[in-house]
Amino acid sequence: CDLTIAPRRSDLKLLASYATDDIDKKALMRMASKEGKAEYREKIMDGHVGFIDLLRLCPSIQMSLEHFLSLCPRLLPRYYTISSSSSVHPKSVHLTVAVTETQRRDGTVFQGVCSSYLAGTKKTSDVVRVFCRDSTFRLDKDSTRPIILIGPGTGIAPMRALLQERLHQKEQLKLPIGPNVLYFGCKKRTEDYLYKEELEEFQEKKILDQLYVAFSREQADKVYVQNLLSKNATETWDLIHNKTASIYVCGGVRMGNDVHETLKTICRDEGGMSATDANEYMSGLAKEGRFVQELWA
Repeated sequence: CDLTIAPRRSDLKLLASYATDDIDKKALMRMASKEGKAEYREKIMDGHVGFIDLLRLCPSIQMSLEHFLSLCPRLLPRYYTISSSSSVHPKSVHLTVAVTETQRRDGTVFQGVCSSYLAGTKKTSDVVRVFCRDSTFRLDKDSTRPIILIGPGTGIAPMRALLQERLHQKEQLKLPIGPNVLYFGCKKRTEDYLYKEELEEFQEKKILDQLYVAFSREQADKVYVQNLLSKNATETWDLIHNKTASIYVCGGVRMGNDVHETLKTICRDEGGMSATDANEYMSGLAKEGRFVQELWA
């Protein structure tokens, strides 16, 4: 069971029936009501209050362990994009994981279930149960086809793997390699510039032709990967339309939507398309496997 996940409002209503204290009962029923939506979001969702925390906050809840476990949702698998090439690392899998830790209003710390577990494992003794599923991030059979990689934060994971594969194609398979362009974003270069040394090495080895990095907190106006993409509209359109580049996007849903809208704007401005044609053009790229997104909420 996932004891850290926030209970639904319907769960609060059910838990209220097991509360013996009137204050606990009224608080739970209030947040379970339509009128209490805002309070529920503030205190439960934004406060990162899970089932186990609720028992601490409302100690008068008295229910059997059997009923409590039947109420708690199952612990769902956590999916992480592999950040290494199987050609380069055939016997290992690399992950790029941001450890989730958020301080609550009461001073306690909310920790992500899986990320904190992985961070606490010992390299030499601990065993982690994992499974792999097929990835949507695959390079085109034509190694000369350009690729545009857009992965801020831990979204750089599959981009690192693709660049490793490109290096393998060039140095081991002796294949001709097309242009590779990477858009990466983080808050500050001194804090969370992931794989900085590796990216610089890719540049030195002529694998990474262009590296555009958006440091969102290093200036008054925040700059994100979509802003850099828009700034390079002419270059991007030439790669996509004239050189049949493939586009890979990984990261948060909001970023993915912003990048998608930016690409459609580039289609309109650089390609002279209508809004409808731009939508159809991007849909066509997705059907061809030339526009691939892996996003998370």
